[in-house]
Amino acid sequence: MNTISRSGKGLGFPERQRLTDHQALQLYLDQVLRAMGADAEIAFEVARHLVRANTSGHDSHGVLRLAQYVAELDRSALHPARHPELLRESDVTALFDAHRGFGQFSTMVATRWAIQHAREHGLAAAAVRHSMHIGRLGEYTEAIAAEGLVGIVTVGIAGPGSGTAAPFGGTQRFLGTNPWSMGVPAAGRPPLIFDAATTTVAEGKVRMARAKGVEVPAGTVLDTAGEPTRRPEDLYAGGTLTLLGGQVAGHKGYGFSLASALIGGLAMIGDEEPTPAGTMQEVAATGPRIAGVFVVAVDPAAFGDPAAYTRQVAGVLDAALEVHPAHGAQGVLVAGDPERLSRTERERGGIAIPAATWEELTAISARFGVALPG
Repeated sequence: MNTISRSGKGLGFPERQRLTDHQALQLYLDQVLRAMGADAEIAFEVARHLVRANTSGHDSHGVLRLAQYVAELDRSALHPARHPELLRESDVTALFDAHRGFGQFSTMVATRWAIQHAREHGLAAAAVRHSMHIGRLGEYTEAIAAEGLVGIVTVGIAGPGSGTAAPFGGTQRFLGTNPWSMGVPAAGRPPLIFDAATTTVAEGKVRMARAKGVEVPAGTVLDTAGEPTRRPEDLYAGGTLTLLGGQVAGHKGYGFSLASALIGGLAMIGDEEPTPAGTMQEVAATGPRIAGVFVVAVDPAAFGDPAAYTRQVAGVLDAALEVHPAHGAQGVLVAGDPERLSRTERERGGIAIPAATWEELTAISARFGVALPG
């Protein structure tokens, strides 16, 4: 482990980070998660997911989240040992109850179910209720695309006081970041893996900026008065995230966001505990609320020759890379390429952990008797 120092942007003080090997970090997380109460299967999957988020360049969904999970454990919001329960099942649909267990584990269980049943029936969909934070959505669509299937995954929450975003034209919190991810397999090349929040930036990006002691990009956060701010602390003081599209086209982000929550809400039909467990965060019940996780897998073979389809996809993706770059741009990439490039770099050179996050890990290590990653 090495310590590196970089200049903090915008706040006028140095940002110090620790470089940590990804394998050592996964072992550390696995041990902490077991100490929190997770069994070996759950701990391995959650630790793997968190580290893969870091290596993929999405630090907002990586080890940074461990302190959040410990806090959820302390207020009995998270139940680390719970496995998802299969409540309803047909040939092509399934409903799981995560029972407030780790969302990364319950969503991967649902994803594997969808893969298996799409193979048998052409397509399959699974919904998950009472899920906690599910991490990086691209992890699930990558798993689907790796099987030669098309994948769509979304998770959302909506209702008064929910999340950290306001509806387009409003000022009060009503929506989560409600991301969508799509994965499409391609012959002889990596798949397309699109994964994005319906807010201008994901909440985790603001969380990471706060940990690093840097400002957020302009146009991403509004303070409690509805005024633009670049201070990450203003979001956690009651501010809101802006919606994808901003002031000009925020109705598009709003539509995607609300649809995510409503479609995920299929998981809540007949729910005896209608208040969502916390796909984004625990919130006081102040009105109607809907939330859930929704996973779809589609087998191209249900529509014709899957090899011909994946060759067509590959041809289009390769052609996109040949588009002449805009002035000042390095070139065109396909969704999923930045993550693959990041993995190559970080698995070789290590993961940089901000000093503030390292302090949290130090406290967690002392509490659970687990040595920090070397």
